[in-house]
Amino acid sequence: MYPARKKFYFEEYVYILSYNIPMRMVKEKRHYIPGIKIKEVYSQTIGRDYFTLLEVVSDADVKLSVGELVNVGKDKTKIKRVSARLLHNELSDEAKANLATIIRRIIKENEAFFINFFNTAGPLSPRVHSFELLPKIGKKTMEKILYERRIKAFESYEDIKKRIGISNLEEILYERIMLEVTSTVENRLNYYIFAKGIENTIEERSRPLPP
Repeated sequence: MYPARKKFYFEEYVYILSYNIPMRMVKEKRHYIPGIKIKEVYSQTIGRDYFTLLEVVSDADVKLSVGELVNVGKDKTKIKRVSARLLHNELSDEAKANLATIIRRIIKENEAFFINFFNTAGPLSPRVHSFELLPKIGKKTMEKILYERRIKAFESYEDIKKRIGISNLEEILYERIMLEVTSTVENRLNYYIFAKGIENTIEERSRPLPP
């Protein structure tokens, strides 16, 4: 009897971390047809909503650039398919080098998402609250966040900074997200509050093959 699967998260938009990766790094199992050369390009990306690391495929005549936001959902135009889910240790050097910049960009451009987190996040267990997983957030700060949001919902990063006294809020979010995104099967975390896609990938890799 296998443990129940967690909810599976799918990305609609991804940011390009590395375009046209070397074929030796491609994870998709390709089926070659003798005499037919398929002109496709593989890229490595990170999801906007769940921070899933994905390998994607585009036609050779479709040009993508690092940092570009592209649709991989039902309305995709530039991407042909998502070919594999990845972990951090499978990224190219270029993708790893661009990861920090893109994560910081996601934090900046998706402020409403993170503000909603501060307004709605709850306990993960009887002993652990979501806020306690954030770097430099202890019980006193957690209690202040809970108290302040009961009075009035937070409206922006600046609002949280002023009312809670946290000056480096975006850096705190970045550190936690990077910890989750860079985790692997061998050093998986107990809880994933942002990188749900990475949690899915690790669970998928950890499941024993059926007999």
